[in-house]
Amino acid sequence: MKKKELEVIGNRFWEIMGWWQEGIKLSRTGYIMMGKSLYYFKKEKLWRKEIEHMPTFKYWVENSLHISIAQALRLIQIYTELGNLLENTPVEISKVTLLLPYLHDKTDDEKKELLTMANECTLNQLKDNIKEMQGDKDKCTDICEHREVEIFTRCKLCKKWIF
Repeated sequence: MKKKELEVIGNRFWEIMGWWQEGIKLSRTGYIMMGKSLYYFKKEKLWRKEIEHMPTFKYWVENSLHISIAQALRLIQIYTELGNLLENTPVEISKVTLLLPYLHDKTDDEKKELLTMANECTLNQLKDNIKEMQGDKDKCTDICEHREVEIFTRCKLCKKWIF
């Protein structure tokens, strides 16, 4: 291919990749907004006001929003645990939901570090990292013995990695 053709293809690739990144950003924002709304519906018991005689929050979620109570509670947890962090962290929401059980007792810096790690991993690598965190290293699918490792340090002020 000619240089000009490669340039056109490269520009088109980055244009479309930008759409992908924007979609990921919008999905994170959407999950935060849904979790925020569910949090306040539940906290203020506003779900009772839609239709008289709504017996439970679970019933309202399943019959008015048409989602499971598990999904609703997961969205609330995303909002309460990560609402302030996710907007500026480029990570896919599927990876966030995998990490949710491990974020509860972490500081914001620790949560951000886990989210950054998740963003840099494939889904299978993230699942293996979670197995290692649980002490199930023998169940991991990767076979790397990690003989050559890199040591990174990050500035707590500006968050830049120092090599």
